[in-house]
Amino acid sequence: MINFCIDMNCLQSNIVHDYQSQMKKIIVTTVLLFQTVLLFAQAQIQTKVYKWGSGKTAMFDGAGAIFSKQVLKGHAIAGGKKLKFNTGANGDELFFIIKYGPVHVELNGVSHDLDKGSVVFLLPGDEVVFQNKRKDEVEIYEMQMASTSPDLARGKAAGPSFVMDWFDMHFKPHDRGGVRQLFDRKIVMSPRFDIHITTLNPGLSSHPPHTHKTEEIILMIDGEGEMVLGATKQKIITGDAAWVESNIPHNITNIAKRPAVYFAIQWN
Repeated sequence: MINFCIDMNCLQSNIVHDYQSQMKKIIVTTVLLFQTVLLFAQAQIQTKVYKWGSGKTAMFDGAGAIFSKQVLKGHAIAGGKKLKFNTGANGDELFFIIKYGPVHVELNGVSHDLDKGSVVFLLPGDEVVFQNKRKDEVEIYEMQMASTSPDLARGKAAGPSFVMDWFDMHFKPHDRGGVRQLFDRKIVMSPRFDIHITTLNPGLSSHPPHTHKTEEIILMIDGEGEMVLGATKQKIITGDAAWVESNIPHNITNIAKRPAVYFAIQWN
């Protein structure tokens, strides 16, 4: 009888242990499934012009054909204040544009003083600090990028985190204005990340409305234009950014009396 009780206790203990193990598996599976659903439920970013809005509200926040998450924020840094960014070794890739400077930048401990139009590219795990040494506000854009298939080795093989000073960018004039080709490189979150800055003279169009497979961001840092975006025409001014989905007809026309200057950002 004693042996029987001991065996029953063992049986009950095994049943409880098996139940707990199964419940743990179910909970882990449910959490992973929920995370996957959230990932794929991320709203698709729509083709349109998004307005500059400094603060907690992003200009856009959603998913595209390549990136599972892409966020564009504006930050106003008060006089004497700092902003620090470090997403961790497994975090998002970050890209910054100085909207209004100058701004003192510490990238992995190296100092830079950057003005309007300058950029900072930050690999996961690295750190950048923006410091406003002025009394009035300065402004920067922050773009976050995440992918379902990041490749840290690919990104690091293409080169380290870096800054590009506006005054060091090579300007190549052409019949409509000119262009500054910043880079076309592999990154952690995609095999190709391409950025150039166009200067477009008054009254001219960038090109006839065209399409391409890659998504694109047009970010106006100075000027005033009208964009063809599919079947609509939308105004874009200093501070605005337009998201263009794959294969949507688009172009931009300078409708002001001074040159328009804008970033064209693509990836695939």
